[in-house]
Amino acid sequence: MNRKLTITKLIYDACLKATVVVAVVGLSSLLAHLESLARLDHKEPGPVVSKAKPAKETPAQPINVGLAPNPYLLAQVKDQATQKPAFDKKSSRFNEMIEKAAKEHRISPALVKAVIQAESKFDTRAVSAQGAVGLMQILPSTARSMGVSSPQEPYNNITAGVRYLKMLLEEFGNDEYLAVAAYNCGPDTIKRYGGKMPPFSETRSFVRQVMSYYQSYIES
Repeated sequence: MNRKLTITKLIYDACLKATVVVAVVGLSSLLAHLESLARLDHKEPGPVVSKAKPAKETPAQPINVGLAPNPYLLAQVKDQATQKPAFDKKSSRFNEMIEKAAKEHRISPALVKAVIQAESKFDTRAVSAQGAVGLMQILPSTARSMGVSSPQEPYNNITAGVRYLKMLLEEFGNDEYLAVAAYNCGPDTIKRYGGKMPPFSETRSFVRQVMSYYQSYIES
């Protein structure tokens, strides 16, 4: 009987110890789980993200490269543009020849003088690189086509130039600008550009000069 009691006690003690162990282990697991949950709930604060809208980037300002016109130089240019051209004093000696030829071909003497001023500045000995000669810078071939010989001689030169200028005026509907342009670059060039002012800087500069002189001769 005593032996049975002893065995029963031993079994009871063993079960009690096992229960304690299981309880301890379960409690440890529970604590570990609770600790994990606590860590998940208590996150480390990350970087603060601002919800404010980013400021607009200020566009780069253009660099001032000094292109503004100099007031003094601008005034000079305007003054020069309104000044009357200084004409060669030699022009007066050809007035009678110019008036006669211009009247014969019904053309403005002022326009003839303006062409001469731009072409030769009234220098009877002027010769161009292309071989044009005299006051109105007439090519010998042009003079022949106008029925004029000895184009170096002043009156013959003026006569040939006036006839040619009259022909150009008639060909381009009495448009003085186109006629003067054709005098410089040839009528075929004007036609090639559809009867309009060609884009050549030399021709356009020549037309501006002639028309400026023309206006001044009219006003004089």
